[in-house]
Order: sequence, then C-alpha cells, then structure tokens
Amino acid sequence: MEPIDLTSAKKMVDNYHNTRKKLIDKTHGVNDTQSSWIPIDKLKSFVNNLPEHATGVRIHLAAYDHDHAHFPNQTTTVLIGTTGDDKDVHTDAIQSENATLTANDSMGPFNKTKDCPPIC
Repeated sequence: MEPIDLTSAKKMVDNYHNTRKKLIDKTHGVNDTQSSWIPIDKLKSFVNNLPEHATGVRIHLAAYDHDHAHFPNQTTTVLIGTTGDDKDVHTDAIQSENATLTANDSMGPFNKTKDCPPIC
C-alpha cells in the first residue's frame, strides 16, 4: 500500500463511477455502491485481533442477493485475513478450497460496512 496524490485518487474514483458503476446500475437497476465506510474502532479491532501468522487483509468486492431485505443487488465488501509463506502470495479462506473458519474467527470474514449509496 502506497500513498497517492488526491488528484490521482479522484481520477481513479471517477473512472470507476463512469465505467463499472454505470454498467452495474444499468444492468441491475440499482444506484449501486460506490464506497464503503468502516468505523475506525472496528477496523483497528479487526487488524489488532488477527493472529500472528496473518500476512495481511484482503478486501473482496461482493454483492448481496437480489432478494436481500435491505440492499438487493448492492455491491458490498468482505474483509478477511490472509496467510502465506511467500512474500508475494497471500491466500484467504474464500480462495482456499479446504479452509474453514467459524463465525467468530478473528481472521474473518467480516461484512456490514456502511455502503454508499444507500447509506452516505
């Protein structure tokens, strides 16, 4: 992760909005999510509770089902801890065919970010 200047960040966000978001909006008939917010205390808790063998955090783009009670077809995020033996290869339980995690595992997966829209 490296810092970038604000102009570059705005350009990247605009590129997403003008390409992928417009396509998702049209295809699924929604005003789709364009950002997700996580309270700092929840984010710190997640990172601080990762086990020693964790190598990082992967943020998966995801989508609620069409029949979700509050956010049908909306894009969301799923955060999950990664592990790996190689500095360039980091795997998470979603990617691994034989991984299992309990609902309260410190590695995740976690959801329930505040997605904007609808919650901006």
